[in-house]
Amino acid sequence: MFDPTDRDLFNEQRQRFDWSLLQNGNVYRYDTAFQLDSACTRLTDLGYLVHHIEAELWTTVADMHTAFANAMSFPAYYGRNLDAFNDVLRDVAMFDYGSDPTSSGTVLAIADYDTLAGIDRRTAGEVLDIFAFQARLAALYGHPMLCLAESTVTDYPPVGGRPVYFGSVWDVEPDPPAPFHEGDLVENVLQIYADETGASEYVAALNTVLTDTLTPLGRWQILDPVLASERTALFHAEHRPEPPPPGTQLWEIFIGLRGTGDHNLLGDQLVHVLSDTGIHFDQLITRFYAAGTEDRGQALSNYPDLRNPDNR
Repeated sequence: MFDPTDRDLFNEQRQRFDWSLLQNGNVYRYDTAFQLDSACTRLTDLGYLVHHIEAELWTTVADMHTAFANAMSFPAYYGRNLDAFNDVLRDVAMFDYGSDPTSSGTVLAIADYDTLAGIDRRTAGEVLDIFAFQARLAALYGHPMLCLAESTVTDYPPVGGRPVYFGSVWDVEPDPPAPFHEGDLVENVLQIYADETGASEYVAALNTVLTDTLTPLGRWQILDPVLASERTALFHAEHRPEPPPPGTQLWEIFIGLRGTGDHNLLGDQLVHVLSDTGIHFDQLITRFYAAGTEDRGQALSNYPDLRNPDNR
């Protein structure tokens, strides 16, 4: 799995997600389902056999043993107690069942592990300790084994002589839903460097490119480009990695939308569609004005095409 005798190869191997875990132990916990799923996806992509178990509906310790037996194909004589779990996990480590010698390793991923901790805290800790012990032996067979548990419990006793650390997280959890409705106003502001002609041509291109993205969501309007304030332009130039292109100024292009959707997703869509069509921008700013607020009324006054007949 990891070959320190080939220094160049080893340096590459140490950049992998599994190294970030295995270098410090075999049992880890994650706070959220997203974090657990993210880790499982990365390990699956590396060729690991992942047994993903959902503990939410467990009501007894027996439910846990049944779930383990089903997921890892334990033999019919499995005794459904911790001693028996220790025995069969040793067999998993030796590739008798529940594992695959052609895989990169074996992962037991348990979602909602707090359910078991609530049923029997001692058993929840011992299951992790048993796994750590057998995973240490599995390493002698060249068989990496990991147990990942979604759990907010932070004081499990040491497993295999090591604390239950929080696992590596290499992915960013998506933003929570941010819905908008017909009464709201979503405003996206694009900041670009251009001369006056270039700014006008940019708006013309936007009207064509954004039609398929915005029209399904509702009514929208792109305002004529305006020069950014002197203060904004100065701040932007100071924090730009490179100086602005010669002969250009910082322009702001306002795009208003009234309809239904999610304004976090909308921002992502705009970035993708503009990137895919080669329309470059320096920054995209999203603003949300909720229905019935004074700020929404003031912002809406800039978009005559988006006002209702009663001026709302």
